[in-house]
Amino acid sequence: MSEKANVVVVGGGPAGMTAASRVKRFRPDWRVVVFERSRYVSYAPCGIPYFLGGLAKSIEELVHYPVRVFTEERGIEVHTEAEVVEAGEGYVRARFKDGTERTYEWDKLLIATGARPRIPRIPGTELKGVLTLRTLESAEEAKRTLSQAERVAVVGAGYIGLELADNLVRIGKKVILIELLPHVMPTLDYDMTALVENELVRNGVELHLNETVKEATGNGKVEKIVTDKGEYRVDAVFFATGVAPETALAEMLGVKKGITGAVSVDASMSTNKEGVYAAGDVAETVNLVTGKPDWFPLAPVANKMGYVAGASLAGFKETFPGAVGTAITKVFGLEVGRTGLTEERAVKEGFKPVSATITANTRASYYPGSTRMTVKLIADGSTGQLLGAQVVGADGVLARINALSVLVAKRATVREAFFSDLAYAPPFAPVWDPVIVAARVLLGKLAQS
Repeated sequence: MSEKANVVVVGGGPAGMTAASRVKRFRPDWRVVVFERSRYVSYAPCGIPYFLGGLAKSIEELVHYPVRVFTEERGIEVHTEAEVVEAGEGYVRARFKDGTERTYEWDKLLIATGARPRIPRIPGTELKGVLTLRTLESAEEAKRTLSQAERVAVVGAGYIGLELADNLVRIGKKVILIELLPHVMPTLDYDMTALVENELVRNGVELHLNETVKEATGNGKVEKIVTDKGEYRVDAVFFATGVAPETALAEMLGVKKGITGAVSVDASMSTNKEGVYAAGDVAETVNLVTGKPDWFPLAPVANKMGYVAGASLAGFKETFPGAVGTAITKVFGLEVGRTGLTEERAVKEGFKPVSATITANTRASYYPGSTRMTVKLIADGSTGQLLGAQVVGADGVLARINALSVLVAKRATVREAFFSDLAYAPPFAPVWDPVIVAARVLLGKLAQS
């Protein structure tokens, strides 16, 4: 016996719940059913490092809305701790926490299954104390483990790895940060990552670059991490070695994947299967700089994809234009922002990049609290188009990287960036903002190229 739903949403993260809410806003009489395999919906996994660092006092603080908001106020049928185990043309079969299974027929379906951690295929990952962070339940497990740990290894120096290192030091742990690449943060160019690496070392992080983890060892519980360069005693290990789109449901349905490995969708979030949509970290989109398919597992992108998918599911025309990968993080006393292409990526995409890097004051030099900020701009030497930007400083990075992200997305030239009308007042910026200074220097370089 099966049940009938107008819309089935698989995945209760930001994209899924945004889409479900929007469908009910447009079609209040429709039955919208959401399946989420964890206990929580509408949660913020980006906040997990800060929960571990004590800045969020309870796991509930990372939940945007409790389930009752969606069920009681919005009329959405939400099933937590429920996993879709089978799917086909017009139906899904879900397994609930009590072990029972039910089949649901659907008119339209949204795949919002997000991304899963990439875990190296090495011995010892099953040991107690070896951790990954995907769900809020995994954060709770990590919190319990950390209460009895002194030395913690973090494998992977991307955004999550760096935020973990920062927050683990905050709670008094000795942190060993191991990265396969010769520098941290692969979404930045090497010259900018040097600033971040110095900040990590200055704050007591034991940094191991260009080093490959071979295995974790221990008697039931992790006691040592072994690399190609040494062995390190540890009480816990976090694998923050990136994520991959969770495409198992898409594969069940025969949905096409794109060149990135994520689900291929058009601007309305439709897949190649009639009535099937995808949004969030499971789906790829267009890179607005290259014009090619790309994958951006970032919360703002996921939410907006969900917004578009909700309208499309309800039968209204809405489109998602694409993204440029704008992101920001905090590493101890540094704010680190980036948007668009790195210089290295620009070369791979066939551009002839020219870059300029400057360091300038964040405020008028006489105003209290002024600090130094480093800005790198990357442009195409042939057209002058702004391809990407990276900003590192003690404060004020968010405003600059957001302004630059709009310029990059609109394919502005460096000249247009130089003449952009940025705000000025001594408490916030010098009259020559660091962004404008960088654009002025880059204009000079372009004229010589």
